[in-house]
Amino acid sequence: MWRPTWQRARGRTPRGERRDTAPFLFSRMLLLPALGLTVLALAGTAYLDVHSRTEQLRVRYAPAMVELAHARTSLALAHDEATLRLGEDGKEPLPQTDLVGLGEEYPSLLTEASQSLNNAAQTKALRTDQEQEVRVVSGLVVAYDDWIGWADSHHESEVLRTAGLDYAASLLRDTGRPAEPTAVLNRIAALEAELTADARELSGWTALSAGAASVALLAALVFVVAVAGTIDFVLTQLHVRGALLTLYTLPVLLAIGVLVPGAVGQHGGQQRVSRAGAELNAVGATAGAESRIEVLDERLAVELRGTHPAAWARAAELALTVGAMGALASGVTLFHYGRRHFRILWRTR
Repeated sequence: MWRPTWQRARGRTPRGERRDTAPFLFSRMLLLPALGLTVLALAGTAYLDVHSRTEQLRVRYAPAMVELAHARTSLALAHDEATLRLGEDGKEPLPQTDLVGLGEEYPSLLTEASQSLNNAAQTKALRTDQEQEVRVVSGLVVAYDDWIGWADSHHESEVLRTAGLDYAASLLRDTGRPAEPTAVLNRIAALEAELTADARELSGWTALSAGAASVALLAALVFVVAVAGTIDFVLTQLHVRGALLTLYTLPVLLAIGVLVPGAVGQHGGQQRVSRAGAELNAVGATAGAESRIEVLDERLAVELRGTHPAAWARAAELALTVGAMGALASGVTLFHYGRRHFRILWRTR
């Protein structure tokens, strides 16, 4: 299998006879640039697919997951603050409630939650149905705040205060296990799970990137064999070392050497985004929740910057451009090598 292939690559018949110089050089003058450009197109397609998914995770999904985690924890902490001041489970309101009501922390946390929901919707990571869900959640947050405010305004009446707090709590958390989440925190948790699943899907090798990369490697192997055989033919038949041909075809292979590390590095960054999403989902409404989310947010930013997507994209563009020029130049070089033979061939026809 290997020997007949190599014989054809170096311009010999299966019996070992040398092919005519002009037809062979003419065919390779077209074949090498075509193969080189095919390798570059396939490798570039695979790399650009990986790069575009890295950009989506960096610009859209990572910020959206962070904002939803902020909204969820801020709402839960706001509810804890409200029930602490208004009393719950038969407890009396705090004495200062008569003077300052719900205080400053509750409205501050609620404002932060509303702003985080708005920011999540603006990241463009959400699908149309998910954006609609965020708008529903925002409306429920307003309704929740109204009932907390109603309980505050009737805090002197235990019956009315308890009724307001109970209804507000029912808007915030589902009781039991409904088939579909209806309360605010449950809806946000479901959105977080969907975004994490979407990020996990984006961080995997797609059929486009895996298929293009596989075919590119196969085409690159064919290209190497064709180049080696052509150089052997040029050396033995034309007594030319073929240094220029080697020089011009080398950038095609060097382009792959640039694209592969860039794609692998960015794929690693994508995997870390997926794992960080699961960690964000697990952050509970505790006193250190905000700092934990900020730490995960910063880690995501650092890890995604560490893949240097912009730098790799520029390097990929340069490598692909130089490789394409080299592939075309290899055809011109073969035309130069066989110019005298082409004249003889054309005159005899």
